[in-house]
Amino acid sequence: MTCKGICIRHKAQKPVGSGRYALGQRRCQICEIFINWVGLWCPCCGYRLRSKPRNLKYKDKLRARRKREEIDMLIHKQPAPQIQKPGKSIMHKSVDR
Repeated sequence: MTCKGICIRHKAQKPVGSGRYALGQRRCQICEIFINWVGLWCPCCGYRLRSKPRNLKYKDKLRARRKREEIDMLIHKQPAPQIQKPGKSIMHKSVDR
């Protein structure tokens, strides 16, 4: 299990204002590089890719960010409350006599 240089094609650029793991980047410990890759295994050396930080401080940051994004999604999915127009009642029907 050694680096064959294939991972260079998938090298991820460091994001500004956001964490690498939050954007879906993964780290290979053998190749010592962050890559943009969907699978669990490094395309270069076959070693398992890390998709979460090891440091507790950065784990907490990632959790907080994911929770904030989840709350934002729930807020945007809820239908807007129906506003009743003045003078019209939903409960009563007017009957012409």
